[in-house]
Formats: sequence, C-alpha cells, structure tokens
Amino acid sequence: MKPLLLLALAATAAWGQEAASLRARELFYTPPPDASAVKSPAAAPGAPAPAPAAPAPKTIAKKARAKSPAPTQASSSAPTEAVVDKPATGPLGMRYSVLKRNAAGQYEEVDVDSTFHSGDRIRLEAQANSTGYLYVVAQGSSGNWQVLFPSREFSNGSNQVHRGETLRVPGGNQGQFVFDEQAGTEKLFFVLSRQPEPSLDKLIYFMGGQTARPDPTAVKPAAPEPNRVLMAQATVGDDVISRIRGQMLARDLIFEKVENEKVVSENSAPPAGGQVKIETAAYVVTRNTAPDARLVVDVKLKHE
Repeated sequence: MKPLLLLALAATAAWGQEAASLRARELFYTPPPDASAVKSPAAAPGAPAPAPAAPAPKTIAKKARAKSPAPTQASSSAPTEAVVDKPATGPLGMRYSVLKRNAAGQYEEVDVDSTFHSGDRIRLEAQANSTGYLYVVAQGSSGNWQVLFPSREFSNGSNQVHRGETLRVPGGNQGQFVFDEQAGTEKLFFVLSRQPEPSLDKLIYFMGGQTARPDPTAVKPAAPEPNRVLMAQATVGDDVISRIRGQMLARDLIFEKVENEKVVSENSAPPAGGQVKIETAAYVVTRNTAPDARLVVDVKLKHE
C-alpha cells in the first residue's frame, strides 16, 4: 500500500502545481486527482481501467460573430443535470450568467456588464463545480437584501446544489425579472460555500430537530442535520452582507469572463453532445480546498 500512497501523493502534488497556472474557467472544469483511480501494481490482470473525467467544453477560436438562429433554450455550455460528486478536494468554483429575453421570446446569455433598459426581461443562472450551498440576495431600495435563492421552486426550498446542476433565479419555467422605468443599479450578492452559512441560515430558515424522545440505551448515531424550512419573505440586513463580504478577501478569488466564445459541449447528454454554442458567462473560483471553503461575488446590473 505504501507505493500506492506515494503515487497518489505525487499525483496530488503534480495537480497542485498544474492548477496554480490554470485560469478560473479551467479550474472550474478540471477535477482534482482521484487517489482511488491510481492503478495499483497488485491489480488483477485484465481489470478495466477507470473511466477518464469528462472534459470541459472545448473553446473554438473566436471569429467575427455570425448571426445564428435563436436558441430554443437558454444558452449554457455547462451540464444541466446533477452528477455524482466525489469528495471535495479541489478549488470551489461557480459559473454564473445573465440571460436576456430576445425578440423571439427566447433567453440567451449576455454580458453581465451590459446596460439594460426599461422593459428588459432577464434571468440569472448559476452552476457549482461540487456539492455546496448557494445563496443569492438582491438589495432593495430600503437598503435591506431580499433573498432570491433558496426558493420554494427549487427542491422544496433547499439551497444545496450539486456539480452539474443549472440553477435558475427566479425559479420556475416562467420566472424572470423585468426592469422598470426607474434607472439605477441592481445589486446582487452570491455566496457559494461547502458548508451551510450560519449567518444567512438563521435569517432564511426555521431550524427544527427531531421531536422524538431519545432512547438512553441505544447507541447514539451521528447528529442529524436540522430540518431546514424556508421562511416567507426573508430579508437580510446590510450589516450581515458586509460582514460576510469582509470575511472573503478578493485575493483568494480568481475571476474570468468569457464573452461570445464558441464552445463544444462534449460532456452534455444527447442530442446536445457535440453541439456548438455561444458562451457568455463569468467564472469565479477560490483555490481554497478546505471543507469550509466558500466564495462571495458582487454583481451589479445597470439599467437606464
């Protein structure tokens, strides 16, 4: 077992050196080495080799953008179905995008720094590269922050997310935001963490435990996670947001914007597999690999 352990440690160290030079999008799609996938010298002859990790969508060299038919669904190069997670050992990352409704009634990704106008209809989409907990809040005119996600439209109010899931804010097939006639800047705040964020959970959820009286003679199992019941119209004070923002230094995060890139979604299920799409999104990754790693992102949507 010692040679196998040394091989696993060497693979991890080599991956760490390679990851140091990767950009945010590459880190988002690149999984850390799987120690269990290191081939053991004592493996039985003829044993099948482990399946390689699904590659990230390939980027095609950018050319002048040609006019293409309106997509039938929201453009996204990321997988849209959750997949089984491995233990979190690599950087934590999030991909997010703004989808604007076009004249044909379809939603397509646009630059998050676009200037929007009265009557524009948009949606937000987000994906995580591993299991975690996502929070999305927006600042209202009062200065308080209104919770947009978690929502009852997704998994009965749970905010746990998995690698490969595409999350839509607001939820539901008809969910959308409409810009009114009052010009200004809409402020959004994303938090993605590997563990629930207590400061936010206390304001968003009723936390309830088991009500049955415990049996003193029984062996005590691990404490179950409290039931998380979503509150109605949860709001978060600006002091809470400021405190959470201050706990994550900007130098710990890596940002990357991808604008009008042609990508091939090789890891999507048929018939999307191999389909060329236009990706306009933002990636943010923290190199922190700890079990309590988290990242925060401020998004400002300008409209006039």
